[in-house]
Amino acid sequence: MIFLDTNIYVYAFFKPGDKKLTTKIKWMKNQAKEIIKKIDDEEIKVCISLLQLSELVNIFKQKMNWTKLKGFLWNIVSNNSIEIVEISKLLYFNAIDKITEMFMDSNDIASYLIIKNRKINQIFTFDKHFRKLEDIECLPIIPVKFN
Repeated sequence: MIFLDTNIYVYAFFKPGDKKLTTKIKWMKNQAKEIIKKIDDEEIKVCISLLQLSELVNIFKQKMNWTKLKGFLWNIVSNNSIEIVEISKLLYFNAIDKITEMFMDSNDIASYLIIKNRKINQIFTFDKHFRKLEDIECLPIIPVKFN
């Protein structure tokens, strides 16, 4: 089981409009699409929390009409390769308490706490905050040329 961060979906599906993409961003978008394809093809199992779903709604509601957003979310929640994890109020309170210790936002800390509680040791993410944590492996591995 691998934890799936919101930004994988963002890089896979978010259309930048007329912005010119850097080589690094193109690489990240391709990696994200490959990860989503493996999930859809049931080659890998992942889990996300309701926080990630909420973040996706907040991001994609600006770019999708309601019908597309509904279909997008139903595809996620009905996917057999994705386990959706609920979070407790206590877990989120603990995440808030750790903001100044971990220097991350409370949603990312809550994700980290879920990862630790479920004994998961990998996360699909491009988030630099997670890459600073030594006890989880961040995937995909970003080539040195992009660091």
